[in-house]
Amino acid sequence: MADTVVASRAGGWRPFLTLCAFAFTLAIALAAVAQPLRAQSDDATQRLLDIKRQQEQGIAPTPPMGPPAASQPGSGQLGTAQTGPASQEGEATVVEAKGVASYYPKDVARSRDEAIEAAQRDAVEQASGVFISTETQMRNFDLVSDEVLSNSKGFIRNYEVTKEGQDGPFYNVFIRATVVKAAFIKNFEDALENLYRRVGKPRIMLVVQEFDSNGGSGDDADKEKPQLDVVEKEIRKILLKEGFTFVDARVSAKGGLSDQERLLTAARTSKAEIVMLGRARIGAKSMLQKFNIVEASVGLDVIRTDNGQVLASDVATGKGLHINEDTAAVTALQKAADEITPKIMQQVSYLWIKEKNEGQRIEMVVKNASFGDLLNLRRALGNTVKGVRKVSQKSYRNGVGMLELESRDPTDRLAESLYETDFGGYKLNIDDVTPTTLTVTLVKTKQQ
Repeated sequence: MADTVVASRAGGWRPFLTLCAFAFTLAIALAAVAQPLRAQSDDATQRLLDIKRQQEQGIAPTPPMGPPAASQPGSGQLGTAQTGPASQEGEATVVEAKGVASYYPKDVARSRDEAIEAAQRDAVEQASGVFISTETQMRNFDLVSDEVLSNSKGFIRNYEVTKEGQDGPFYNVFIRATVVKAAFIKNFEDALENLYRRVGKPRIMLVVQEFDSNGGSGDDADKEKPQLDVVEKEIRKILLKEGFTFVDARVSAKGGLSDQERLLTAARTSKAEIVMLGRARIGAKSMLQKFNIVEASVGLDVIRTDNGQVLASDVATGKGLHINEDTAAVTALQKAADEITPKIMQQVSYLWIKEKNEGQRIEMVVKNASFGDLLNLRRALGNTVKGVRKVSQKSYRNGVGMLELESRDPTDRLAESLYETDFGGYKLNIDDVTPTTLTVTLVKTKQQ
């Protein structure tokens, strides 16, 4: 009888366990189908790399983790506080702000309006510290802050005046304002895009040499024949999509990266504004079961062709995993190129935009000038030529002087202004113009 009961219980559990196993298997299959194929590949690669690392450290491989929990609203934003209600306009934050304006005894309403406008600008500027959380965003905001903050009213959902009144020659207004994130970010991105369009995209000469460190050691590795130009092709593909123009270097591997002056000369001749010089290396290789794991690194410098200034410099790494070793190496190089390209171009764009926004330094060589002529020209430039903000004298010798100008206009436009300006007794003939230098000859138009 007892045996019958046990058998009966066992028989009752088997269908249940079978059903559970089937349900579990079905759930896994459905979850796998729901994920994008690329995510599957990345997850599998990362899992194998984790197993490899744990084996090397003598740690028992951990079981795969389930899918990450859904992020909570506002997560991942440093310093963000959801102090205002969410709406169709996006997240919002509440800030206390102060505005100050001149006090007009005969027009108090004007004083109040101007103070409120200043308070709204202050509120949005405070909120920007909450909405933009990365160093890059903050640096970019420095470039476009005036343009963004000029539209402060458009970012404020509502506000209330908490205190106001005259304070000597000023009128103060204190407000509590609700600033909307979505509207602010949209305007910020639009302003930044406008600046990018104003700057334009420079023509690029790209030269990246690839080496396999496993083929030798030390100098022997550097003497190897470059590989498949994977990095060059990947960087070019990325930047062509962004609208950049490339100039073909046509430089043989024999010349190499060691002859930098040769490359800069070739770039100037072909009218390229910048040269991107790089070196890529296929590094450590290992095996995990039947898979090859290959590591690669890419170093890249961006150099201005007219004066040799280094605009950006960075290094990135990547890993590839594949049954075929060559395919794993190509994947590693592509990942390193994908990582370094936006970082490098962000540095370059920041410098170019900053020059457009704040003014760039231009060296101006002045020929056929006495020391007195150079002194008078230095004083006149800041007062009579549009766009020139600051002028300093760098050198003078045998009738040739060098001035350094800070100009909001590019050199070609500055050259036009200089050519058309009568400095009162002399004019400037334009001899040579580059993006950062001007060469002029002083010509007297009447006897002094």
